Amino acid sequence: MEQQIVQIVTIKNKTPLFKGEEQANAIEKIELEENGFSLVAQKDLYKIGDKAVYIQPDYCLSDIPLFESFIRPGGDPKKSKLGSNNRIRAVKFNLHTGDNEPVYSVGILLPYHEVYDLLPYDGFSYNKEGSLEETNLVELLGITKWEEPEPTIPGGKQSGGRNFPENVYKTDETNINNLWNHLENKIGYPCVLIGSVKVDGSSISIFCDEVSDEYAVGSRNLIKPEKINKTVGYRQPTLWERLKKFFTGYMPDLRIRELVENDDKFIQLAKPYIEAIRSKSASLGMPMSKFILRGEAYGAGWKGSGNKNNPHSKLEPGILFFGVDGYDQNNVAYKLDDDWFRSYMDFLGFESTPVVFDKIFYSREEIEKECKEYFKNNMVEGIVLRTPDSKFSAKFMNDEYDSKK
Repeated sequence: MEQQIVQIVTIKNKTPLFKGEEQANAIEKIELEENGFSLVAQKDLYKIGDKAVYIQPDYCLSDIPLFESFIRPGGDPKKSKLGSNNRIRAVKFNLHTGDNEPVYSVGILLPYHEVYDLLPYDGFSYNKEGSLEETNLVELLGITKWEEPEPTIPGGKQSGGRNFPENVYKTDETNINNLWNHLENKIGYPCVLIGSVKVDGSSISIFCDEVSDEYAVGSRNLIKPEKINKTVGYRQPTLWERLKKFFTGYMPDLRIRELVENDDKFIQLAKPYIEAIRSKSASLGMPMSKFILRGEAYGAGWKGSGNKNNPHSKLEPGILFFGVDGYDQNNVAYKLDDDWFRSYMDFLGFESTPVVFDKIFYSREEIEKECKEYFKNNMVEGIVLRTPDSKFSAKFMNDEYDSKK
């Protein structure tokens, strides 16, 4: 389910904000037609039905005049509410809508005309009626994706790797605020949702092919093999190679390579898990076929977003798993349902991400309440919501946690 990084949105509703019992006179809460993100804006800057430009959280703003007030409010970068690299994060306001719960502004909202006036007409950013097009706004505004930094373990190494193949999806979850309509109209209420802790670490995938006894480990973007060809020495050139070099300038490859264990840190972390899979397969006397275990690497050196409140960052390194994939008849990876996942975890003896709830919900409001109640006593990055068949999944982010990144 592809999300739009920059959207042309419609103002759906405006709600007064209060400090105690006194109404705020400068700002108000904004709701949008197109997504469920909560926003705070200058009072009367927008009217219901107005068009505006919305930029998703977790993306980084470019340093252009349009974003000056966000990057350097009043000319002072220290007053910026953005995270590192101008990353858009949740901003907390000690105001409420009447329920005494603090309000967060998540994302960037801009008046339509401000963006329209800034961008030059180039034949791409506007349609034939002269209205802004969404398709080119990401590039024109210089919006980039914030990526969790690759973790560094003392003495750990990275060996690079190859890109994920097209038949294997990446584990990035879509924010639930982009999927409320999908949940209501495609899944429907009442629905059963399983909520598990979104661990703030580094995405890790273990690729298992028990038939060929081949394993590999994926980081967020790369797949790293269990064994690699490593240069262990150099040989002397042959007579032919010396002659060819003399007459043509040809430079022979004199490296001696040997297939050795990959010392990449992802491989090293996954090694005991791979050995456990091998052992279990051997105990059955038959291979467990081909599958992918999906998880989150956590603990010392795997700090994730770098949030100092991360409850997993100081633990001994390990992996908490949240899913398992099989392959269909076209060799395309797909998520197995929750029962299969639990069976794999029980059989292998691996730990999974803690389950917060597994219950029936009758509305969006019930889901929001359940997640927010958990966040009050648990400073975690968020909760991943899944249907039991794993065909729907989304992340419900903890705004308080995000505001501290």
